Amino acid sequence: MSRSDDHFSTQRHVLRPETTVEHVDEFARGHSWPMVGVTERDRAAGTDGEVVWQADGYAAQGNRVLRSGSLHYVEDAMFGIGCVRFSGTPKAAVQSIAATAVQTLRPWTVGDLCQAFDGSPDPRARGQAALRLGLAAPAKPDQQVLRRIGAALADQDARVRYASIFAASYTRYEAFAPNLRAMAARDPEEFVRDRAAYALRSLDKVRA
Repeated sequence: MSRSDDHFSTQRHVLRPETTVEHVDEFARGHSWPMVGVTERDRAAGTDGEVVWQADGYAAQGNRVLRSGSLHYVEDAMFGIGCVRFSGTPKAAVQSIAATAVQTLRPWTVGDLCQAFDGSPDPRARGQAALRLGLAAPAKPDQQVLRRIGAALADQDARVRYASIFAASYTRYEAFAPNLRAMAARDPEEFVRDRAAYALRSLDKVRA
């Protein structure tokens, strides 16, 4: 059982296209948090871009103090979709400041992204919605996410199937393993088969 002083990390909050790293930096500077690390995104090497601000000692609402804490802005290596998350101790303080950030930065919610997926006007929009939904997925398997990414994995358009493999990988949901296994074996497009096989190997490493 987790103790109240265990290190805690929030789920990823996927930022809307108009919200940039400059907006996240403005939020951090407004709380006097120093920037302590920058990793450049490298698509070829598969390296996510990341900027980290240190928030140790910050007093959140309700007199909850972050004994240790950090704000992370991350761009995924392949598609450059921006997300934020908080980590630190104690959990209640991390959750409190994360809620403040959500109010300020207004990221997509899972519900927003489900609606975007359902209303996608074309394959490109459908694939983009699936990617964002995969990044925003909560740690505990969510039926809304499972249903829509599952549909994307079976999409008639190979580009959507390809994007949805990344989306499934982002969730780390083992429920997608059978879909990926079938795609790796039988998808009509070689580039989709190859990506599905790679995603399966990555999932096996997570489970190991």
